[in-house]
Amino acid sequence: MKIVIVDNEINALNYLVNILSIYENITIEKTFTDSVEALVYLLKNQCDAIFLDIEMPSINGMYLAEQVINLYPRTRICFVTAYNDFAIKAFEINAIDYILKPFTESRIENSIKRIMNLLENNSCNINEVSNSYEYDLDMICGFNNEEIVLINYDEIFYIEMLNRKVFIHLKDNIYTGNKTLNFYEEKLKKRSFFRSHKCYIVNLAKIDRFKPRINYTYDMYFKEIDDVIPLSRNKVKQLKMFFNI
Repeated sequence: MKIVIVDNEINALNYLVNILSIYENITIEKTFTDSVEALVYLLKNQCDAIFLDIEMPSINGMYLAEQVINLYPRTRICFVTAYNDFAIKAFEINAIDYILKPFTESRIENSIKRIMNLLENNSCNINEVSNSYEYDLDMICGFNNEEIVLINYDEIFYIEMLNRKVFIHLKDNIYTGNKTLNFYEEKLKKRSFFRSHKCYIVNLAKIDRFKPRINYTYDMYFKEIDDVIPLSRNKVKQLKMFFNI
């Protein structure tokens, strides 16, 4: 696999070179700290994958990626950046990964595996690729009609399933989700989120108090909004264990 690395931060570039150099099936064709030089080279020389910073002098990495993909659609783009502002744009151009600095060796390894699988399968199925994304962000996507909105985990109060549709509730906004409630539960399980009911996932960091109801159930109240969420009876014991009550 032929790889090109573009990053104007020399320390980050060298660290990435050291990580990728251990793979026998990877050849680092070129490295660039100058995005203009990188674009000139990449428009004349096809490679399998590019590890690419975004915020760089002269030419933005996102623009560079778009130009390369227009010419070589099978080139895989992996953004490695200190900023999460461009994640939506990365979705739009079907980047294979979006890694936030500082990154770890294991995080790069995950990207390499994903790129290898795609190259071996020779697949360009966009749906399959998008389902394999594991962006290194504390965010999920919400939808407002045709608009895609990146939502920070700590902005979410709760996620609700109503009439077979999923709604993501923030303090002042409600967005729809395009995944199942089980997907969001798995995605958020290592955070402060708790499946309080078959139709609700709650951010416990936003909860103010619990009020008992009949049949050993509870209502859950938030600190900043007036919504009340049910805690089903079969979840009470699990929640008490969560808080060591």
